[in-house]
Amino acid sequence: MLINIKDAPEKAQRIFVQLIDIFEEQEINPTPLNYYIWYQYYKGDHPKFRQEMDNALQDPFGYNDRLGRRLYDEYFAEDESGNDFDRAFKRLINLVIKKMNVWSDKLEKHTQDLNHYTTSLASNDIDAATLKELTHSVLNTASSMKQSSEEFQKEMMDSNEEILQLRKELIEARAETLTDELTEIGNRKAFNNAIQDLADNTQENPQSLVLILTDIDHFKRFNDTFGHLVGDSVLRYFANLMKKTKDDTETVCRYGGEEFAILLSHSSLEKAKERAESIRHNLETAKLKRKDSEKTLGAITASFGVAAYQGEGVETIEEWINRADDALYKAKNLGRNQIVSEEELAKS
Repeated sequence: MLINIKDAPEKAQRIFVQLIDIFEEQEINPTPLNYYIWYQYYKGDHPKFRQEMDNALQDPFGYNDRLGRRLYDEYFAEDESGNDFDRAFKRLINLVIKKMNVWSDKLEKHTQDLNHYTTSLASNDIDAATLKELTHSVLNTASSMKQSSEEFQKEMMDSNEEILQLRKELIEARAETLTDELTEIGNRKAFNNAIQDLADNTQENPQSLVLILTDIDHFKRFNDTFGHLVGDSVLRYFANLMKKTKDDTETVCRYGGEEFAILLSHSSLEKAKERAESIRHNLETAKLKRKDSEKTLGAITASFGVAAYQGEGVETIEEWINRADDALYKAKNLGRNQIVSEEELAKS
């Protein structure tokens, strides 16, 4: 009984994507039961349960597996409401819990039998026949315990495959939510995440983090002339041009429409301007042709705005982005197909 995250409602998919990061940050075991508890917590459909979770998260000990099991038993074990995905998810949890309970009962029975045999063997007046019988019983019990253990391990391995499949699909779903469908680079959400993370990790030398905003010149006119399909091809080409020439210190995202963003860490304003110039030149000199003919599309150019981060306490991330956008806007006003940095903004 595999659960496919793609079958989950859109809200559920968004929640699961968030949970991957939360579980890693708070070191929560990625078990089906824990995923279910936190999924219900973020869904917010059970006010009393949500309040209890809020209280638990304010406690110094926070959330743990035992608390999750208690909350599940109390609020969800007998609950038959929810959509098909919720019910399928809960069936997986109940199956794992059932297997664990069966194993626990078997183990308790074996333990009681062994304690009984141990007591009998400790008797001073035990005869040879009884000793032989008890020894045979101990061996049978040990063999039965071994068989039960192997069966339980196999069942848990089967369940673990489902858990691993669920996690794989969650990771894939997260990747999809951060990828622009057309250009297959990071989308606006990926950009927002990246710029926040990089800004947080560059406090000692904020100006080593530089933002390039770039926009294809006259793209609307190009779209009107050649059609949206050709326009989409140009966007994919431009994105691929930036992606295939980037290094590990760069993050390339589609900022919106025909506008793209490049975040450069461990860099400088001068290096970022050189990078922008390289991209500008490669795009301008490209000889793109229509698929249905040998005719070229003509010169395709882009403008660039470049700004280095000043750091927390000096400016907000929004102010930094606005400076890069102002530089891009100036590049457009100066005739397009050029690069303007924040230094040139200060001169105007």
